[in-house]
Amino acid sequence: MNSKQRLLFSITMTTIMASVMSWLGMAKSTGINLAFWRAYATSILPTLAFAIMWNVLVASNVAKLMIKLGTRKLTDEAEIITRSGTIRSWTMISVMCFTMSTLALVVNGELFAMTPVTFILAFFGDFTMAFFVRGMFVMPLVKRMVLGTPKTVQIISEEEAEENVEAAAE
Repeated sequence: MNSKQRLLFSITMTTIMASVMSWLGMAKSTGINLAFWRAYATSILPTLAFAIMWNVLVASNVAKLMIKLGTRKLTDEAEIITRSGTIRSWTMISVMCFTMSTLALVVNGELFAMTPVTFILAFFGDFTMAFFVRGMFVMPLVKRMVLGTPKTVQIISEEEAEENVEAAAE
């Protein structure tokens, strides 16, 4: 991806992930009712603003640093590209999940009432949920939205291929 696509991808990914994860976290803790919808409506715009700014200014720079450190001894370009994608993916989800779940705990006044063990357990619960939501729903949707639909590959026999070549030559 070029820089423009990566920025668009990051902003789209952050917007959808923050929206979905906020919705799931609030629904899990309060249930879905009128108060839930009011709270979600009033909190979503500040959440999105913080998430996008944090992603662009902090998480992406942490990912760049981790990629630099994680690929410094590699020489094969294909391996560097593969490892860079893996490092970026894990770094972004880790930094964003830790930051956003901690922010939610601070805003709700729950962080300082937690023990370190309950904080760690809460983080891993949020991280697991974010990992599956991102992998199963959000990432495929964002890739399709930003990068476009992949072209379908049509498998044809050798004879059909020769006929197509002959027809194109005529």
